[in-house]
Amino acid sequence: GGRFGGKEMLRKDLSTLQSLMSQLLMSIANQHSTNKSKIVFLVNNYDSIGQVLAERKVDREEIERCREQLERQRSLFVEEELRQSYARLISFVQQTESQQKSGQKLDLDEALVSGLVRSFSSSWKAGIEQINKNVLSYFSNFRNGMEILKQVLTQLLLYYTRFQDIIRKAWKRPPAFAKDLVSTSAILAEIKKYALAI
Repeated sequence: GGRFGGKEMLRKDLSTLQSLMSQLLMSIANQHSTNKSKIVFLVNNYDSIGQVLAERKVDREEIERCREQLERQRSLFVEEELRQSYARLISFVQQTESQQKSGQKLDLDEALVSGLVRSFSSSWKAGIEQINKNVLSYFSNFRNGMEILKQVLTQLLLYYTRFQDIIRKAWKRPPAFAKDLVSTSAILAEIKKYALAI
């Protein structure tokens, strides 16, 4: 009974320590000037802490809690990174899908959609290359960086697929600008150049 009580106390102490550490990390992160640098700081730190906890075979619950924090920050980074180059496309997809869900009839501005299509088709390869450079420069742990790169590029592909679905639903016959749509297989092939084992 006594040994079990000691283990419970140690687990509570570890939990308190991790909670305080998270507060400290957030306090330091809030000193960063941009939201993106704040997120990068948190991702790098939660990744390092998680590695140390796993190496030391610390309580599984504590490792899991740290991993959840890391995943949350990675997801925030994915959206932040994509918004840097694809903000207009992402906003259009999210707003249009929101209108569809609320039952509003799709009445899209053809010039706006055409501009988004042409903008993406002229810059998508350079955009993926820039994302790769950014991710590799932000994250010191290569494994963590590759995981984040895969998440960012996969999310980009998903946004573009959703964009194409909106176009298919809005126009019964393919509009003139449809010839400028990039195929998802072309995007996937480009992604595979950068992200290992996707």
